[in-house]
Amino acid sequence: MASRLFHIWSIVASVALTAAAPAARADGANDNRAFIMGLPKAELHVHLEGTMEPELYLVMARRNGITSRYATAEDVRNRLRDAHDLGSFIQIYEELVGVMRTEQDFHDVALAYFRKARSQGVLHSEVYVDPQLHLARGVPLATLYGGLARARADARHELGLDGAFILSFLRDRPADQAAQLLEESRPWFGSLIIGVGLDNPEVKDFPAKFASVYARAHALGLHLTSHCDVDQPDTVAHHWGVIHDLHVERIDHGLNVLNDPVLINEVRNRRIGLTGAPTLFYADIPGRMEYRAGAIAKLLDQGLLVTVNSDDPGMKRSLYVGDLLERVQQTTSMDRAHIVALARNSFEIAWITPAQRRAYLAMLERYVRNADKAQDRTDQIKLTVRR
Repeated sequence: MASRLFHIWSIVASVALTAAAPAARADGANDNRAFIMGLPKAELHVHLEGTMEPELYLVMARRNGITSRYATAEDVRNRLRDAHDLGSFIQIYEELVGVMRTEQDFHDVALAYFRKARSQGVLHSEVYVDPQLHLARGVPLATLYGGLARARADARHELGLDGAFILSFLRDRPADQAAQLLEESRPWFGSLIIGVGLDNPEVKDFPAKFASVYARAHALGLHLTSHCDVDQPDTVAHHWGVIHDLHVERIDHGLNVLNDPVLINEVRNRRIGLTGAPTLFYADIPGRMEYRAGAIAKLLDQGLLVTVNSDDPGMKRSLYVGDLLERVQQTTSMDRAHIVALARNSFEIAWITPAQRRAYLAMLERYVRNADKAQDRTDQIKLTVRR
């Protein structure tokens, strides 16, 4: 049944994409943004809670009778401008997600993200969710997962987008708490949750701390990933730790792989995916985009399976995956072939079936061919006019 549903919506999406590519090129031969936005892609590193836009935050606060110190969306954005590093961002992040209380809240946040992602060419998305943040406020798992399941079904029906969720553990919380959460989440494995991850503060030696939890998750049939945030203390050791202690298939961020030539070879040989995120805080940090975009370009040139993702778009300037692909291209002067390679990598390292992978990659190649044909037609028209 599931494969039949995938077949049906993939045909619909394929038809839409096949038609869209020439139209985008015909409207502007040099409109690279239209090409990037329509380019079929997967998003593999985005946090449910971090997709919450300030406007939706205020809606949920009012709906749940929560008194907020922020009167307008701009007030929320001004608060987000206080974030300048991982620690200060997490502090604000945990404050804002406190308005998420009901099944409808989780549904609305997830579906709003899916709609935005689909408008930027995303066909498949694997979304991080942090139950520990919500359990601490008394939100039952059934409430959280019930909202996500409804949003996932709505996204498939309304958008032709296939969504799944990554159960994330907080690195600064006890490992036995993560182990308990893993067991309590088992009723939602497969149908909703397809993997586990680690995020939040990057505490020292965190891979060894969670080794037994990851072994259990693997035994239960879940995929494995973990954050290794950019330029954190002991970053190279942590990269090696998530490979050897946690046996991850992907590393979220992972840009500091470039710091160790031996690590580069290890990641390449194991075909470990790297889900780069060149996101921007509201606060202006000179050189941040240049550094992260440049690292993604270098990893791609090294033959690693790196991708571009939006991370926490609702809390970081409302830049989603298509916006960020465009920023990466503008910053590094990548050609179109490199952008297509980043999109191809997103399907290569996604946690999908071989049949799904083949279907998505076929859509991608068809889109590129049609865009190239449209460009050729436009160039020919221009040449004729000049004559």
